[in-house]
Amino acid sequence: MRSILVVMLRSALVCLVVAFVAPGVVHAGEPTRSELASCHKKKQGKVCLELGKRYVNGTGVSADPIKGLELYRKACDLKVALGCGYAGTMVINGEGTDKDEPAGYALREKACKLGEGMSCNDLGVAWSENKNGATDVDHVKAKKFYEQACKLEDGLGCFNLGNVYRTGEGMPADPKQAVAFFQKSCDAATAKGCTELGIIYYEGKAAPRDVPKAIALLERSCKLGSEVGCKNVAILKKDAANP
Repeated sequence: MRSILVVMLRSALVCLVVAFVAPGVVHAGEPTRSELASCHKKKQGKVCLELGKRYVNGTGVSADPIKGLELYRKACDLKVALGCGYAGTMVINGEGTDKDEPAGYALREKACKLGEGMSCNDLGVAWSENKNGATDVDHVKAKKFYEQACKLEDGLGCFNLGNVYRTGEGMPADPKQAVAFFQKSCDAATAKGCTELGIIYYEGKAAPRDVPKAIALLERSCKLGSEVGCKNVAILKKDAANP
């Protein structure tokens, strides 16, 4: 039963997770002269960011990715980290401009330096999977960015850092460190971190076997939206009742 469960759980895990997604919808309405002036003349970066969201999402205006990207770049120039991150995503995907991965990841690196943990995590994934315009995978750089992301309390960054220590990518594996970073990921309300911890405590290899703790962790991952956690809590409970 135990080996079947672990296969089911691990097969559903994605070791490297990209965090950055499209920005959310903001309030509707054409930008007012005051808003435009605040962005361009008064140099208020957060206003530029919100205006960019409107044009990217077509909220109250006709969708215009070119204008949206221009406003995100403006926000980035004014040191708004999310502006850099959103602009980077658009440049990487070729939205509102020609696709240019190296330029897009350069924008994400700026976002990371400005304290945006999601961008730091995404840079780690890029270096792990050679999606940054480089010629080779660089696990050392990937680990550095995951560390930055985790320090910025990005749960996916902590999860990916835990996976680096669990699998030993570019370094000796360190199960105890893996457990510590999966715990940080779970504490940051990241479902995958809780799921992986549940597996670890169920297996009893990297940490002492503790089935009640494994069940509690998988129940939490389920509440956080993990289908894996939801599907396997019942199996663990049944297994615990019939050892």
